[in-house]
Amino acid sequence: EGWVRLFLDADIAGIRGDWQRVERDLEQLASRPWANKERLQSVRAFWLAVQGRYEDAARSMSLAGPVPEAWTPPVMGGDANYGLMETAQVRILRATGRKADADRLVSKLLDTMRAERQAAGASCESKGGMFAGWMRHASLAANEGLKDEAVDALRGAMRCGELPPAFLPQLPWFRQLDGYLPYEALKRERERRIERIS
Repeated sequence: EGWVRLFLDADIAGIRGDWQRVERDLEQLASRPWANKERLQSVRAFWLAVQGRYEDAARSMSLAGPVPEAWTPPVMGGDANYGLMETAQVRILRATGRKADADRLVSKLLDTMRAERQAAGASCESKGGMFAGWMRHASLAANEGLKDEAVDALRGAMRCGELPPAFLPQLPWFRQLDGYLPYEALKRERERRIERIS
């Protein structure tokens, strides 16, 4: 389907920092009546937040509705597990004067994530399927300055997947971990895996 291709193309463009292409793809999606408009706004809010354009991101976020745990196609900003939208949501809220709302959301999410992490233990499975919360947890923990917690979740993601697609060191919250030695070791391992499979 053409709308799936456009979402995926916008995702690739965002990962590469090609903001004009992101916006071009999203504008094309906006003109297609069958494309999911809520997820379109969510993806737009995500990439605007990555750019630090928080006022614009807040307008898109207000149109995006609740963040689903998973969505297809899996793209950044599309959902919580793959798309890391909750972390972008927290950043948008804080940057637009809604710190109390952001803090409440963080507290609620971290309580849930920590309970799920504890239940998963050393396993890669949860509730009869693959545990999907590693990167979601790593992302929010990194954003909140919880370096050890973020690294623990990243280690889980690397243990349970060859190359966790949402482990994107260029995202601003992961850049906050730069220089932290356990995180730097994970980045080097990520690069080794990319070289091995490319």
